[in-house]
Amino acid sequence: MLDIKFYVLIDAIATHGTVHDAAAAIGLTQPAATHRIREMERRLGVSLFAREGRRLVLTASGERLLETAREILPRVRSAELEAWQLARHGEPALRLGIGPYDTFSKALPFLYEHHDRDIDLVRLPLDEMTGALLARRVDLTVMIEVPVQRGLACEALFEEPLVAVLPPGHPAAEGAAVPAEVFDEGRHFTYSVIPEAGHEFEYFFQPAGVYPSHMVQIESVALILELVAAGKGISILSRWAVRDAARAGRVVMRPLDVAMPQVPWYLAFADEPRVREVAEPLAATLRALYSDAD
Repeated sequence: MLDIKFYVLIDAIATHGTVHDAAAAIGLTQPAATHRIREMERRLGVSLFAREGRRLVLTASGERLLETAREILPRVRSAELEAWQLARHGEPALRLGIGPYDTFSKALPFLYEHHDRDIDLVRLPLDEMTGALLARRVDLTVMIEVPVQRGLACEALFEEPLVAVLPPGHPAAEGAAVPAEVFDEGRHFTYSVIPEAGHEFEYFFQPAGVYPSHMVQIESVALILELVAAGKGISILSRWAVRDAARAGRVVMRPLDVAMPQVPWYLAFADEPRVREVAEPLAATLRALYSDAD
């Protein structure tokens, strides 16, 4: 059986593409990394990599080991961190996953109320949020679609529509609603360029025959709001995340000119007593701070 160090190297090569860069990333010399590649191929009796110019690409056998590496390495790192925390504090910190919707500044002062646990804030790309929760790389996260799986629970937060987000002074900010064509006239900031079922591409752009031609991906709603406020473009976001910036006069939010469904939001979490102890009061705080109070 291969030691964990071999899986670390496979992951590094898949990420960086060359032995030189992979070795530097994990603290090896290039000759040591090359020797390690030869050693694991010798032990398994298969080729794990093929060379394409300066780059190494994984063979089918290498891809299979990479799948396992990316399953086990986060869990090993998490276990090591928890072991360190247990030695210092008696129990590990909980991990709150933060996806693109990162406008939680009002909630931070309340994060440690009603309990005495430490909470790590873990940044997650959109496409890793569900996997991180299922793999227990995070213990709780705010999301739209909660996977139905034993061991997971959720608290309903609120239901909100998508709205147009415009800088003050934008011509469309004067109208009662914003048509799809406006989003093809300049930069359209979005946290994901992949069309999602049940969102603006299905209900707003497709019926109008419009596909924004100048989309810029920003994986942070807080940064999108800053860019819109600076007049650099416009966006479509969930109303709860925009409301504070709109009330402060930094941006203008307007309805889209089609009937948009209310999108439910949840705090999803591992169904364990120590996590539920934090999740339930946190969900109540988020509801109180971000539900529509207009």
